[in-house]
Amino acid sequence: MLIPILYILAAIVVLYFGADMTLEAAEKVGKKLGFSPLVIGMLLVGFGTSLPEFFVGHIAAAKGESGIAMGSLLGSNIANMFLILGICGIFSKLSVQGKSLREHLFIHLGLGLILIWVLNQPELNLFTSSPLIVLLFIYLYFIYKDMQREKLKKESAILVVDPNAPKDKTNTPLLVFKMNIGFVMLYVGGELLVKGGTELGVQAGIDSYIISSIFIAFGTSFPELVTGLMAALKKKDTDIIIGNIVGSNLFNCAFILGSLGIYEFKIVQTFNFELTALISGALVFILLSFIKRDLYRLTSIIFLMTYGTMVAHWLKII
Repeated sequence: MLIPILYILAAIVVLYFGADMTLEAAEKVGKKLGFSPLVIGMLLVGFGTSLPEFFVGHIAAAKGESGIAMGSLLGSNIANMFLILGICGIFSKLSVQGKSLREHLFIHLGLGLILIWVLNQPELNLFTSSPLIVLLFIYLYFIYKDMQREKLKKESAILVVDPNAPKDKTNTPLLVFKMNIGFVMLYVGGELLVKGGTELGVQAGIDSYIISSIFIAFGTSFPELVTGLMAALKKKDTDIIIGNIVGSNLFNCAFILGSLGIYEFKIVQTFNFELTALISGALVFILLSFIKRDLYRLTSIIFLMTYGTMVAHWLKII
């Protein structure tokens, strides 16, 4: 079991530095382009940290392991919501307020509702997966609206130019390069973690479904955990954390799961327990938004307990 453990340790190191590089570069690039922290998290960081899920999902589906592909994507979304936000919320208050974020939270809830229909079809194909792709374009439209809103806000502000102020020396091409290097490191780290976790599970005699829903899902979600935890510990632009998780979840199931329809495979497993958890979590976000409460320690503890319940379900303990 030494080799799988070494894979896991190497993955943690690569993911740590990849997340640090991605977060720093994405913040600077986004601010240079005039993006809000929320848009940075949803678009730049959310898409980047979903790259492991994209490659793992398509590789598994292409090899005929559709259950692993779908289980890892749903498991990743559950880990994103309950494990990662649960941990981050222990260290920092995570705001779910504001009109822009609320719009995205309703889209996030819509994702769960659409998944009920999609995953209860006998087959995933281009037709049954099409509602997910439609939702993706709706999500991107609202991100575009956020960008335009932020642009108008900056244009309407009265700017006082200080002739003695230092000039902006941001090297945007270098930052984009660093961000892409960070994304590559997140992908490599995710692959190492999946490989190590899978081999460790096989050697320990763990069922393949458990490997996909826990080990692979956790492995592909680890970039989001490291990125979110670092932002929470720094208590800097915590909107990026919520934006990253909501964006990553939408990319995972609207884009990645939606695109798996090209493989046209049978859906032989039920995901009702997972869907109930995802919809319940999405409703909690919306409730907190309307009552103007942050996602903090009490909610975080409940989220972590929920994730523990999901793991117990996957392990067939409950």
